[in-house]
Amino acid sequence: MAEPTASHRDPTPFVELIVKFERPLMRYIRSLVPRLDDAEEVWQATAIVLWEKFDEFDHQRKFLPWAQKFAYFESLKQRRKIARDRMVFSEIAMQAIADTHQASQEHLDRRSRALQICLETLASNDLALLRSRYDSEITVGKLASQMKTTAKTLYRRLDRIRDKLAQCVRRRVALAEE
Repeated sequence: MAEPTASHRDPTPFVELIVKFERPLMRYIRSLVPRLDDAEEVWQATAIVLWEKFDEFDHQRKFLPWAQKFAYFESLKQRRKIARDRMVFSEIAMQAIADTHQASQEHLDRRSRALQICLETLASNDLALLRSRYDSEITVGKLASQMKTTAKTLYRRLDRIRDKLAQCVRRRVALAEE
């Protein structure tokens, strides 16, 4: 039996990944392509290429770096297409931007993982307070009223928790980078 073609295979795994990584991939494209209209064209072209090449994707690897390679080359195509009409980044500049974005993304990922671990180390009442404040988007004043305390006291407590988290994240990131 012949292998399924792009039009005959189950799109679910692809759609799940493309939906999950749409925002970070578009941010990456926007870092390479300044104009929103051009970036959207690159996004569409990238999505098509990703679908066409999805059979080649190694599911043991991360999807985002794989997709970013295609986005990078689609960005270069777009740059060449508009180069005669406007001032654009050189290929060297685009590579530098792409490299910087990749490094920034990796750093943010490390910080995010560290934050998750640090949140798990918080006392349950501190974690509950953070969730009350940020998940429900309730104001500090209303939260203070509910907790029968002053807003000033609550601000101080939130500041202490945030400082504790920031120190924990810095320590964990520093350890991970050693």
